[in-house]
Amino acid sequence: MQNFWSLFAAYLAFWAIFFIYDFTVARRLARVEKDLAQMRQQIREP
Repeated sequence: MQNFWSLFAAYLAFWAIFFIYDFTVARRLARVEKDLAQMRQQIREP
């Protein structure tokens, strides 16, 4: 039973790290898309 809890903790830690990583990548991607949209708007203005 002790191995079960160790495996469960490792599994839980893996998924927690994965979702935190996914969240940060999604935020960075949204920021890059926003910057790209602003650059496109600046190119079209003059």
